[in-house]
Amino acid sequence: MRKILTQILIFTALYMMVFAIMRAVMLSSIIVPNNSNWGGVFLYGLGHDIRTFSAIFLPLFLCGFLSYFSGFIKLNLSKAYQILSSIYLAIISFIVAIFAFINFYYYQIYQNKIDIFIFGLKDDDTTALLSIIWSDYPVILILIIALIFTIFCVWINAKILKIKFKKTNQPLWVLIICNLILLYAYSIALRGHPTYNALRASTYQFSSFKPFNEISTNPIMALSWAIKEYKNQAHFPPVKMSRIKELEEILFPIFSTTSPNANHAKTHIHFNLMESFGLGLLQEDERLEKEFLGSLYSHFQSDFVFRRFLPSTSGTIDSLNRILFQSPIINLTSSKFQKTNLPFTVIDTYKKAGYRVIFAYAGNAAWYNINYFLKAQGVDEIIDETILISQYPNAKSSKHPYGIKDEYMYNKIFEIFNNATTPTIVISLGISNHPPYLHKGQNELNLDLNNSEINRYATDYKALLNAYSYANNSFGEYINRVKNSKFKDNIIIAATGDHPNREYKFDYKTEIAFGHSVPFYLYIPRNLQHNIYYDKYRIGSHKDIFPTLYNLSLNKTKYLSMGGKNMLSKPSDDRLEFAMHINVWANKDGIYPNSSPNGYKFQNYTTLKNSDEVFNLSDDKAEFHKLYEEFSYSVLALRLGLSVE
Repeated sequence: MRKILTQILIFTALYMMVFAIMRAVMLSSIIVPNNSNWGGVFLYGLGHDIRTFSAIFLPLFLCGFLSYFSGFIKLNLSKAYQILSSIYLAIISFIVAIFAFINFYYYQIYQNKIDIFIFGLKDDDTTALLSIIWSDYPVILILIIALIFTIFCVWINAKILKIKFKKTNQPLWVLIICNLILLYAYSIALRGHPTYNALRASTYQFSSFKPFNEISTNPIMALSWAIKEYKNQAHFPPVKMSRIKELEEILFPIFSTTSPNANHAKTHIHFNLMESFGLGLLQEDERLEKEFLGSLYSHFQSDFVFRRFLPSTSGTIDSLNRILFQSPIINLTSSKFQKTNLPFTVIDTYKKAGYRVIFAYAGNAAWYNINYFLKAQGVDEIIDETILISQYPNAKSSKHPYGIKDEYMYNKIFEIFNNATTPTIVISLGISNHPPYLHKGQNELNLDLNNSEINRYATDYKALLNAYSYANNSFGEYINRVKNSKFKDNIIIAATGDHPNREYKFDYKTEIAFGHSVPFYLYIPRNLQHNIYYDKYRIGSHKDIFPTLYNLSLNKTKYLSMGGKNMLSKPSDDRLEFAMHINVWANKDGIYPNSSPNGYKFQNYTTLKNSDEVFNLSDDKAEFHKLYEEFSYSVLALRLGLSVE
């Protein structure tokens, strides 16, 4: 038993040292506020690691107790244990080394601990993701380091197993008490606390500074939480109608109705969801904005743009689900409901109004099973890279693991509207600003960034910014064509980002919400601008996009609002004047990160950047985000027929 305990203690200490180094490196790569409790990262990290490794070493711990009985059953299992424990420790050592690197790079990309988005490796285009990982990260070097570390650990294990301990002459009652104390101590290590199960997925946060919470977690434990969440998303529990009605009373009504509109179902609509179209890259800098927006810059100056605007989530499929289907379930499109026609979606609302609905994607429509799900929702036509390449042969030369250049998608969309004989809505999803950042314009950007700006990027900033600029400019060129077309007075164009650029590091001191922000752009011909109220500093988020478009194009039409508002009408209900992201929400009073029990004041009313002025939350604000997520799922369950009395 003493030899096995020595194994457990030495390897636990060694593995914790690896993760402590990982946390130190991660801390060095972020901007930490003054007087921050960065020591808490290591203290709580120690707690996470103890919980994780006590669970991992439980089989060895049980072997230690079984060794007490080996004398009774006359078996010599020392050789077998030596072989099996060496294999087991070799596997764990390799996993520990690999996860230290995965955790570091995952945080660089997502600004988060390992979470449910890691399953994009399985549900997204696996081959494409693996090719990006292979080309962008030092995979071979990581594997070599992990292998060397594994061999080192096997060598240490062999040394431990050769240690000769003196036989103990303690009375039996002393040994029994010692082992009972050992069992109690080990159970505390497994739970993280003497009386309850601490440091769980729901209680791991200890700091109001989100990066500290994310970095402190153990990556292996974080993966286990993500697996549990992913499995839970495959389960759709029923909800009680009484609870839905209660949530409506606490929050806001499920449905709303559009204002009277004389142009009902006569106007074309184009909604464009742009890959990684974050505002952080522009940093409210006029010089950078002109350079990075390209042709889109002039339209940002002349049309409607909301900048105090948040995306729903930090993932493309998740944001798309919430915008089009009002679903908080990330894998809805590939779930058991993939062939279910879901009422009150964007598609359903426009189909019933008499629109032809088209989905255009610069990637492959098999992504997340989106093609089959959209067909089940009644989409009339789906256009993806396969169709675009067949119609534009030059597009094939631009293909990268995730799709072709956005310009070919825009060419096709322009043709659709130019030839349309019935009201048409096109929902499009660009891909050019997605890793591996191969798409760029004819001319390289003339970049003149200082060191502090360059340090913001977790990858090759030149490739990233060229892709970002190309995607924006392509959309701007498309709008140029629309504004000079025969249908220029009969179309509304709306665009936003699915999420900010993942490989751009924002400053958590002042950018808790701003770091997530995306713009909401609207082109509305003057002849369609009736009763417009425009406050460019109004706060909003993805939930507000289609309530705005519905009110611009449909007449007295019932729609699923989910707290959404018409961004171009005067505020009439303070309950709707908020922006919602899965990690943070905001209203006119301030910013409310999920990781903090406090709120933060804005620097001023024109920005989403926060000051360091903190205020306590009222009960309704403290519970709002949680209630909104419950409300979102409850309404989805209602529409799926999962409600009970």
